[in-house]
Amino acid sequence: MNDEQQAAYVSSLYPGQSLAADDIRRIIQREEYNMQHKGHEGKHLAMFLIFLCVLAILPKTVRYWRQRHPRSYRLVSIGSICLIPPYFALANRYFRFVSIWIGYALANTYILYLATREPLYPRTPRRVYQWFALTNKVSYAVFVAGIVLFALCFFNVAPGLTDTERMVESSLITVFYGLYFGLMSRDLVTLCSDKMAATLGYASSNGLPTKHLPHTVCCICGDGLGYGSTGTDTGGGLLHADAAPKQSTGTVEPTHNLDCGHEFHATCIRGWCVVGKKDTCPFCCEKVDLTPFKQSPWDRQELFYVTSLEYMRFFISWQPLTLLLLAGIFWVLGLD
Repeated sequence: MNDEQQAAYVSSLYPGQSLAADDIRRIIQREEYNMQHKGHEGKHLAMFLIFLCVLAILPKTVRYWRQRHPRSYRLVSIGSICLIPPYFALANRYFRFVSIWIGYALANTYILYLATREPLYPRTPRRVYQWFALTNKVSYAVFVAGIVLFALCFFNVAPGLTDTERMVESSLITVFYGLYFGLMSRDLVTLCSDKMAATLGYASSNGLPTKHLPHTVCCICGDGLGYGSTGTDTGGGLLHADAAPKQSTGTVEPTHNLDCGHEFHATCIRGWCVVGKKDTCPFCCEKVDLTPFKQSPWDRQELFYVTSLEYMRFFISWQPLTLLLLAGIFWVLGLD
């Protein structure tokens, strides 16, 4: 229909009303949509029932997948988290996020390279945990800053500044940055810790250690307990041969004993339990009491933040995959 015919058609639908050109165009588009989907009520009901079935089955399926095939689950989860947001950001020209993601990815690529090398440098495990502890704290601080900024905008503390659309958008973006990069850090430290533990040989994925753990060695990093890194190979040749033994710095490093009796560097076991969110001993896989890591308000809030990242995983990773699965089911059944 040409413009005159569209105006006449809309006038017949709304007699006695003077409508602008934009209103006429929207009405025409709505009518075309209604005509296109007329008589599709049964199809829409079928799509809705399929959607409910997928939502009901998906959590149990993902839980079963994570328990029976943890490696493939972890790889798919990390891959979707690392690739889906940058793809949408690039498609929508959010170049600031893409630039930050590239810098973060390059830094973590180097960390992954260090953690997966065989043999392992003596100080690599400590540096890996320190790096991810830093990224976790920075992500948490960014998340808190975004929440505070959003609260200021919500209560309009500074009229003319906090009630602007740009300020609200900035607060939501800041919250997203804190959650997204915190989630990436958590998944990557899990990948690195499992690999380094397997390389050192004191722990394995089936819970059976591959060699004896001396009582003077931290099985997370492979270093001696009580003092700073000596650079010596206490792992039976699993540390890098080029790293010459160094003298102890003489600085006593705090250690932590678990209920199972195994002792670790305090920074190492904190990185294992809090940053990596593991609740088992790295050596014997006995359950770990996380109470000692909740003594200060900051620690309790940090643990809450790490736990809340799991909810973010659904929106970043599993929600797009769920929509893709639904689109595939609808296409196979002809429910376009």
